[in-house]
Amino acid sequence: MKSQAIIRYAALDDARLLARLGRETFGEAFAAHPLMPADDLRLYMDEAFTTEQMTRELSESKALFLLAEISGEPAAYAKLLKNTPAPGSESKNQIKLQRLYAEQKFLGTGIGHDLMDRCLREAAQSGHDGVWLSVWEHNPRAQAFYRKWKFETCGTIDFRLGNSIMTDFLMKREI
Repeated sequence: MKSQAIIRYAALDDARLLARLGRETFGEAFAAHPLMPADDLRLYMDEAFTTEQMTRELSESKALFLLAEISGEPAAYAKLLKNTPAPGSESKNQIKLQRLYAEQKFLGTGIGHDLMDRCLREAAQSGHDGVWLSVWEHNPRAQAFYRKWKFETCGTIDFRLGNSIMTDFLMKREI
């Protein structure tokens, strides 16, 4: 099944929707993983995916949220941070793909492809010459997805999840 997604910019009045979608997709992605501490996951989601937090993030001048819908139903979203260089990089012309998550029931429909394609087009149209992201070291499915899009691992970074420190791989690609 092809996604038939409609991708649009998210607005401030989407904060509640993004909080719910973010919490659901992040939880679906990691809750069942045996190396994911459940209490820390819950703590992180309680902080990161509130309407108030999404309102703050949507208000950031560097932030760009994309919301993908299929048949009017929210299916996936992405968050880009403009002019955000990767750690250790001197380039000021990079953009960070901070989040790209889809509802489990839409995985395999091409929604991830459509959303990534749009993210890369947005980055290029904004004049960025590179995209970077971080992905949990124990998330091989996401790593494989990014490698298909020509992202290469270039280091590691610590990520605080609740009270735990996780290791993420840094991945980047040129546009």
